Amino acid sequence: MSKQLVKERVIKYLMEDLLVPQDMIDTDVALSEFEEGAEGMLDVVVNVKDNEDYFAPVMIVQCMDEDIKLEGEVVQKQIDFLEDVDNITMAGRLVLTNGDAMMYADWTGEEYDTEASLPQYEVMVEEFFKMEEIAKEAEAEHAKENTNTHEHKHDHECCGGHGEGNDCGCGDDCGCKH
Repeated sequence: MSKQLVKERVIKYLMEDLLVPQDMIDTDVALSEFEEGAEGMLDVVVNVKDNEDYFAPVMIVQCMDEDIKLEGEVVQKQIDFLEDVDNITMAGRLVLTNGDAMMYADWTGEEYDTEASLPQYEVMVEEFFKMEEIAKEAEAEHAKENTNTHEHKHDHECCGGHGEGNDCGCGDDCGCKH
């Protein structure tokens, strides 16, 4: 089975078994769409729409010809590529398949019934928005910590610290507690 036929079977599986809407599936996506200068093509990308109506990838599927076994150096090269892809796309869920066998990596931190089970699209969407909320809360907490400890982002490197050479004009009341 050619790579194209494998890709078609994957799309059918995504739509029929995982209930992914067809308009949330992209094929033959250049990696450079996610990061300028990145090289490579992504065979199948499953997306969700975020709160700002942007498409965000939640699963990447790389397809190989059916006659290529999912073992050895060929697979290691694909796994290395997919790890790079995840670092760029932040999809968190990667699949490598030859149409018969499938390798699945999930860096979302979720656990499923079996190692090979892929979550339904609805679950991927829920996880995406849960992770977005966690990221937003962490960002807000980080911003709050920076505001509380360094009221005007005074880092002592701008003026050589307090005391000798202090020419930032804040005196000893800059709020940075030094």
